[in-house]
Amino acid sequence: MSEENTARSSGSLKINGERKKHQGTLVAGEKGAAFYLQKQQDPFVEWQYDQMVQMESVRVSETALEVTVVLQDATKYVFNLRQGHSVYSHMDKHWTSKPVRSYTRADELRRLAELRGERIQRPKHHLIRRRHPNRSIAGDLGIYLMLIIVGILMVFPLVFMIGSSLKPLDELFRFPPPVLPQHPTFDNFSDLLVTMRQSWVPFSRYLTNTVFITAIGTFGHLVIASMAAFVLAKYNFPGGKMFFGVVTTCLMFSGYVTGIPNYLILSRLGMVDTYWALILPAFAAPIGLFLMKQFMEGLPTALIEAASLDGAGLFRIFWTIVMPNVKPAWLTMMIFSVQGLWNASASTVIYSEAKKTLVYALQQIQAGGIARTGQVAAANVVIIAVPILIFVFNQSRILETMASSGIKD
Repeated sequence: MSEENTARSSGSLKINGERKKHQGTLVAGEKGAAFYLQKQQDPFVEWQYDQMVQMESVRVSETALEVTVVLQDATKYVFNLRQGHSVYSHMDKHWTSKPVRSYTRADELRRLAELRGERIQRPKHHLIRRRHPNRSIAGDLGIYLMLIIVGILMVFPLVFMIGSSLKPLDELFRFPPPVLPQHPTFDNFSDLLVTMRQSWVPFSRYLTNTVFITAIGTFGHLVIASMAAFVLAKYNFPGGKMFFGVVTTCLMFSGYVTGIPNYLILSRLGMVDTYWALILPAFAAPIGLFLMKQFMEGLPTALIEAASLDGAGLFRIFWTIVMPNVKPAWLTMMIFSVQGLWNASASTVIYSEAKKTLVYALQQIQAGGIARTGQVAAANVVIIAVPILIFVFNQSRILETMASSGIKD
């Protein structure tokens, strides 16, 4: 090989991953390279650049470089060169047929780390990938085992209830009761529909009453609680803290305690035996105001001030800026409101049969005795179906509400 326009470096060579190292000198020319053993005139290995399919380098020290060359015949040469940068740059310059490969940001960071002389740590591959590397695999397995046990305990009542609704009558009275039906049937649901048709008020009437009360009550609760929470969270006015204190105090009272005062107020207003007897108290439920106020306090005040400087009015700020940013909170509030209104029997404030709710009608079926045990199981599934479905479709937003208090300044 001609001495003109060449680069050379002393070092060692390993062939095809062998442990044996050959000491010598690598000389790179314009068309190819050759490795000469110590005190040898003929090359030990030699190749042309057009035979190469891959060439990589890893920095070992300030001047030393580990160069890997792979040929078309799958021969792999690994050189540890003391003056490796000049030899590598020379071969890379004259290797014009090098394959084009994608160059990512990770490759650039690795190259810069090699130029700084930093040692590249190869990540260890684990059988189980852990999100928390500071925790052992045994700790992860323990946590998952505990979550599985808790999950089974929580889902068992629901599975048992659905299974009971599909059991024939003889399996419902078996002891110990089986969790899953051995001969599943939908007779309980069909018998429930037959019983509901025998009532002089159609089944669809009870369902319409419940849907109407739930929809209007939830919407009104959402609007009123959100508007009041916005004012309490972002504006200071005399009596604001005292008003919120009263709302917080109301959370401690059970519905049984407030039942008589609510009835007296509705009676004075002439709303007994009307839909408003259920809808109006839902508007003033304290849980919604408390939840929305706590979440809105996390919204940046600068965001509202910027919208005001741009000319936005108070209602526009509320509907277009505040409400979209607190969507997880009002979805959670909707769950609580729907659950409360859907399960309300309203037997103390609504007397007309044509205005009663679905839950009241199903409770009357449950009072029919042992012969209606299967229908009772089917009725329980119908009652819990709607709140569970709403929760399933909005669970990600609800979990976000529990885990975050909104955007921070």
